[in-house]
Amino acid sequence: MIASDRKLFLLLNADKDAPAWVIDAGRFLAAHSHWLLLLVLMLGLAVYRWRPLVRPTLAALLAMALGAVICEVIGQVWDRPRPFELGLGYLHLGHSGSPSFPSSHATAYAALAVSFLLVAECRIVGWILVVLAGLVSVSRVVVGVHYPLDIAVGAALGGLAAVAAYALIDRVWKPSTS
Repeated sequence: MIASDRKLFLLLNADKDAPAWVIDAGRFLAAHSHWLLLLVLMLGLAVYRWRPLVRPTLAALLAMALGAVICEVIGQVWDRPRPFELGLGYLHLGHSGSPSFPSSHATAYAALAVSFLLVAECRIVGWILVVLAGLVSVSRVVVGVHYPLDIAVGAALGGLAAVAAYALIDRVWKPSTS
């Protein structure tokens, strides 16, 4: 394990004396952020009246699928234990002992955010999703289920998956001009 990754984990992980609101917020974001995501997307639909969101939504779905496959393959090749499995830090969220590296949450949220950032008409929604992705990602470290490096690599994979998704979609996408 990279020493700086461990140090940063210990700096961000909420200890036993952390304020309850920090732990509760971390738990909510780490486990239930999909509700915030749904709210952001619904607001985006209301603001943009659906049409401009079709392409980035399709790209996001494809990017998240690509990212999930990549995460699974990496996890099968490199079964990095989670911090709590090594007795490191404090665990504030029940979690299985599945591979820690890379973070599938960071991958999915980055794939989603970048998919919207890549479309000029949807950048506001994209930036909101970047903030949400950052909060979710940091919360995964705060509650003790990921190292910062898991998050950073997951976010990079998600961004690359979004770019790849657009490359695939651009080969077949023929939007109507009406």
